[in-house]
Amino acid sequence: MTEAEKYKKVYIYIDRENAVKLEEDAYFIADLIGLDVYTLEGEYLGKITDVFSTGSNDVYEIKDENSSLLIPAIKDVVKEVDINNSVMKINLLEGLR
Repeated sequence: MTEAEKYKKVYIYIDRENAVKLEEDAYFIADLIGLDVYTLEGEYLGKITDVFSTGSNDVYEIKDENSSLLIPAIKDVVKEVDINNSVMKINLLEGLR
């Protein structure tokens, strides 16, 4: 326990090749930050700027130059994540805007 106390409040970095393998449809937060987010209809909503863990599901903060939007990271909303092309497509359910 004394040895572990040294690392309290210290960021620990792990190289990608040493990182845990993720399940399908799971992503590292670092890969989500900066994704361009579009509705299924093609409307640009902004970029993911933060991810909040709420316990039941994560929440993505999406910002553009004029507004901020919080969306739940659930299958009914998040429909496509393309890390390679930096794009996320969502179903913007009624009441989320």
